[in-house]
Amino acid sequence: MTNHPVSKTRTRAWGRWARRAVIAAAALVLLFVFGWVPYFFGGLATTRRFQFNDRENGGLTPASFDLAFEEVSFRSRDGVALAGWWVPAPEPEGTVVMVHGLNRSRVEMVKKVPFAHDRGWNVLLFDLRHHGESGGEATTFGVREKDDVRAAADLARERSAGPVVLWGVSLGGASVMLAAADDPLVAGVICDSSFRNLRDTVAHHIRLFRGWRWWLRAVPAWPVTDEVLFWMGHKGGFDAREADVLAAATRLGDRPVLFVANSEDRRMPKEIAFDLAAAAGPAAEVLIVPGRSHGGAWRDGGAAYETAAASLLEAAERTGNAARVAVRRSPEMRSR
Repeated sequence: MTNHPVSKTRTRAWGRWARRAVIAAAALVLLFVFGWVPYFFGGLATTRRFQFNDRENGGLTPASFDLAFEEVSFRSRDGVALAGWWVPAPEPEGTVVMVHGLNRSRVEMVKKVPFAHDRGWNVLLFDLRHHGESGGEATTFGVREKDDVRAAADLARERSAGPVVLWGVSLGGASVMLAAADDPLVAGVICDSSFRNLRDTVAHHIRLFRGWRWWLRAVPAWPVTDEVLFWMGHKGGFDAREADVLAAATRLGDRPVLFVANSEDRRMPKEIAFDLAAAAGPAAEVLIVPGRSHGGAWRDGGAAYETAAASLLEAAERTGNAARVAVRRSPEMRSR
């Protein structure tokens, strides 16, 4: 018995369609993994304006702690409008500029205000660009936010004498480090739960993403990391290579700096704090707080965090005036 010619033709046709379907499906998978995923996450990280529901701090202001405060508005160095709270202290030792994390607002830092105020420091809390009540079209992971922090430090110096200390969490931690590296008048830094550099943290978060569901293992760390970085820089209008906190740490000189991390923070592992401290040099201290949260070390650390922060403020007070005198006597400053 022989096969009918029509049956052979149909079989060959179905085979061709099956091959085409497989090729098309493979192409769609490749387009999804290497096209849509990096494009989506690059935009999500930079241009989407989103704020977490901060149930822990929501609705709080300095007045919640019986502290007088003033609403302030100022502009970053590129003109972006910024909003904040100024909390004055009587006969202040100096000013602490507090900077929140990604997709948060100034309210994230408000529970730290009584601590600084009780020790005689003014506090300036503000919303970074593209966050809270501030303007701006994109988040740039410290590259532009450092200018926001420097503008806040300038405002603090206009309003009060004394040293300025920068205190930031997560994105805020990265931003204050980058700002301090560019501003020698900053007397000290508390950097809580920062990343090393943007490439490192994007690669790390892609690895976490791949472990979320078994089928996400199809997303390879390379070259997706490079593609996400490209889209972040393209959509946010910045050079991702400039978001390098590790490099900034090497430029702090002998200024006091405290690096803080939670012991089981999966997003920003504690090893980052030790790496940053090693780069910053002998004036750096590290505090590891037991806990699994990201950015929750102040709540989790209690007295240990307070003691470490108080020591840093004391060191900054001692060195702040000397640093200002040294900068003003430098040839570069005299030539201005």
